[in-house]
Amino acid sequence: MARTRRFRAAATLAVVLMLMTGCFYPGGTMTNPGDDVLSAPNGLSTKPRDQLLDEALKQVNELVQLMGGEWLDSGVPPSVFDPTNRAGWVLDACDMPATSGQYSINVSQQAAPGTEIDPFPPVAKVRAHWEKLGYTIRQIGPPSQDRTKGHSIVVDLPHKAALEFFASTEVLSISVDSECVKLK
Repeated sequence: MARTRRFRAAATLAVVLMLMTGCFYPGGTMTNPGDDVLSAPNGLSTKPRDQLLDEALKQVNELVQLMGGEWLDSGVPPSVFDPTNRAGWVLDACDMPATSGQYSINVSQQAAPGTEIDPFPPVAKVRAHWEKLGYTIRQIGPPSQDRTKGHSIVVDLPHKAALEFFASTEVLSISVDSECVKLK
C-alpha cells in the first residue's frame, strides 16, 4: 500500500512538473517549453519531400561554405559532409504521435587536438550572415559557469523548421531541421 502511494505521489509530481515547465499539455503531445501550440506552426508544409531535403542540404552547405574547413556528418562512422549526397537521410518525427516528419541534418567541426576554439567570432559571423538574410535570431547561453563557453544561436522558421549554430571551445556544429510534412 505504501509503495502504491509513493508511486502515485511520484507520478503526480512528474505530471505537475511537466505541466509547469510547458513540456506537456493535457490531451496533447509533448512539446518544447517555448512552443504555444501542439502542432507545427502554420500547419504542415505541402512541399514534396525531395524539395525539403534539397533545401535542408542547401542551408547546411551555405553555413559550411561560410565557415570553411572540414565538417563531419553524424553518421557512424562520421564522413565529410557532401551536400550532393542525398543517401541515408530519413524523416524524423516532428511530434510524439509521429504523424508528421522532417529532415534533421547535423554536421560538426572539432577543435584540433590540444587546441581550443574561440567560440565568439564564429557565432558573430553566422549571426551577421543570418541578420543579413533578415532572420530573427534567438541566443541560448553561454552559461556563466561553463568552461567551454558553449552557446547556440537559433532561427525559427515556418512549419517547425529551424536553423541552429552551436559553438564552444571544443566544437562547432550546424543543425538544420526542414519543414514538417504529413507522414503517410
